[in-house]
Amino acid sequence: MILQILSYVWALLCKVLTRYTVTFCIGCLVLYLMYWVRVRRYKHSLFQRLGIPYVKPHLIHGSLFTLRGKDALATNVIGEWLKTYGDVFGYYMGDKPTIVIKDLDLVKQVLMKDFNVFSNRPKVAIKINPITHTLIGLRDQRWKDVRSVLAPTFSLAKMKLIMGIMNKRVDELLEAVSKHNTKSENLEWYSIFQGLTLDVICECVMAMKRNCQRDQNNDEFFALTRTFLKHAMSPVLDLAVCFSILGEVFAFINNKLAFSGRMTNMIVSHVKDVLKIRRQDLSTKNIDLLQLMLEASGYQKEYDTKRSSIQNGTSTMNGTSTSNGTAGVKKEQPSEPNSKSGREGPKNKNLSDEEIIANVWVFMLAGFETSANAITSTAYLLACHPDIQEKLFLELSEHIEDGHKHITYDTLHKLNYLDQVFSEALRVFPPVVNFITRDTNKDFQLGDYFIPNDTDIMIPVWQIHHDPKLWPDPLKFDPDRFSPEAKASNSRHPMSYIPFGAGPRSCPGMRFAQMEAKMAIARLVRTHRLESCEQTPIPLEFTLPTVTHVPAQDVIFKAIPRE
Repeated sequence: MILQILSYVWALLCKVLTRYTVTFCIGCLVLYLMYWVRVRRYKHSLFQRLGIPYVKPHLIHGSLFTLRGKDALATNVIGEWLKTYGDVFGYYMGDKPTIVIKDLDLVKQVLMKDFNVFSNRPKVAIKINPITHTLIGLRDQRWKDVRSVLAPTFSLAKMKLIMGIMNKRVDELLEAVSKHNTKSENLEWYSIFQGLTLDVICECVMAMKRNCQRDQNNDEFFALTRTFLKHAMSPVLDLAVCFSILGEVFAFINNKLAFSGRMTNMIVSHVKDVLKIRRQDLSTKNIDLLQLMLEASGYQKEYDTKRSSIQNGTSTMNGTSTSNGTAGVKKEQPSEPNSKSGREGPKNKNLSDEEIIANVWVFMLAGFETSANAITSTAYLLACHPDIQEKLFLELSEHIEDGHKHITYDTLHKLNYLDQVFSEALRVFPPVVNFITRDTNKDFQLGDYFIPNDTDIMIPVWQIHHDPKLWPDPLKFDPDRFSPEAKASNSRHPMSYIPFGAGPRSCPGMRFAQMEAKMAIARLVRTHRLESCEQTPIPLEFTLPTVTHVPAQDVIFKAIPRE
């Protein structure tokens, strides 16, 4: 009897407690949601409090889905906002404030004059490896240290050494174009140039030889890379932008479980193997950016010490390259960064393997898509403007006897009109449009505007390059805008043309990208006449899956062999 009573009392108590517990939890949730809404609205009132024109934000996503909507193109959206709100205005990504600045004096102040305040890129929404160890993800002093170590890898002398690799890959491009012509096939140029740039970047940066041009359909790495970039902006990333706490959760899960895509895993595994092999074999010196990173890192002292012991023993290094088809290339003697200026180098010149691998990864992705976009746009514009193409062909014929022969750096440097053509193509179709961004590291008065700490700044490259006040008839393809005469008499603002950014955070691979693109265009136009056809998309339209413009449709035109 007593046990039954106790059992009944316990059941009744549990029922009451459960009811109150549920009620309590629901009450707490409601209170938290009310608090969250209040905090969110306060954050979304920042620009109103500062007197900065702004886009009215959605409570949850801010303007995220306005910029990334199904049928939206972010550059068009920002262009409409600029017309509505002026050259300086704000919008929100989730609750993070972003200020768009098109005023060129303020742009120069952000990118160059007051760089110490705007030295960082915005924080990534999900801090996952390897991006956190790249020049994109690193911040403050560590970014300066790594940048100072990596900068010499893109020096003019180093770029000259890898021209042989680029020339050989362009040989394959011309072979592929010739094969397509014999089959009377329509040429889809964006995928062709993607194959070229991925082959080049893999061999020049990662010491990885691929066959993306010869066998695109069966090259797994080519397919994985294109898929990765196409779907880089995922729903998971959107959630992290809308709710920052989720970004921390996703980062923790990813980094703890070492969960990465197949493409990233392939790169990390390959580079680790190459680093191990090269540290064991000091008698062979390779000419690629991975080797240059090794020599610019802590590996330098280890290398010099072991090399000295080898030279003092039975083995010697003969001073010439013996691998990857670069025999006969004279070895460069390594030097300490900033040795000429007499200034002290960075506080920590040693790159960890994690940082080397991470920056190889980001150089590969950046050098693949942006270069393919730039070459595609330039070739497309030449196909649509036969008079400009003919003028370029005459210059090429004067300096290049045979387009099938390799081009030297000195020859490429003499092609002034080619430089004009490429520069104008980057103005008309800048490959990177939403990536010149900065993050303030303290409260700052920028012109008439007070910018709080931890506010993102975005420079609208597309709108600057198409501003009729800066570039009359901006949609017209006119290489003479960059002629020596135009430059000599030009009073155009230095920030009116920034395809590679400006200031200390400008693209470190600019020289590499220009050299590769100009070589490909020079040899292609020297051997083929590019012509538009019925299937050529006019005008050329774009999508924006990440921060780079990508053709929205197949880019088709003819390539007729020249006699």
